[in-house]
Amino acid sequence: MRILNRCMFIFACLTGALSVLVAAYSAHIPGLEEASLRSLQSAIQMMQFHALALLVVAWMARDSKSSWFLFGSGLFFLTGIVLFSFNIVLYQLAGISFFRSLIPYGGMAFVAAWVVLAISVF
Repeated sequence: MRILNRCMFIFACLTGALSVLVAAYSAHIPGLEEASLRSLQSAIQMMQFHALALLVVAWMARDSKSSWFLFGSGLFFLTGIVLFSFNIVLYQLAGISFFRSLIPYGGMAFVAAWVVLAISVF
């Protein structure tokens, strides 16, 4: 479990750094449509917020006796970040729409992460 916990922690840190880089890059794109900019900003905010949540979950799970629900919640947060935030950023910045149909599953992964995190209290 410790390796998985460290991987979640590292992924959360790198996602936080990536969100800052994407925000800085997107601020300098000339001619970006207003709707695209709003979508991109929303994806960046979701990325930052859930990277922080993943960081907290990884910190909570650092004890070897921690619940499998914490790890499940962390995996759902990780999945949500990849399927939701990364896909929106890829679509808005690079025009890659191949994975666009997975975005709703990322949103559902975020919901599952929060629900499983609540269950982990018990």
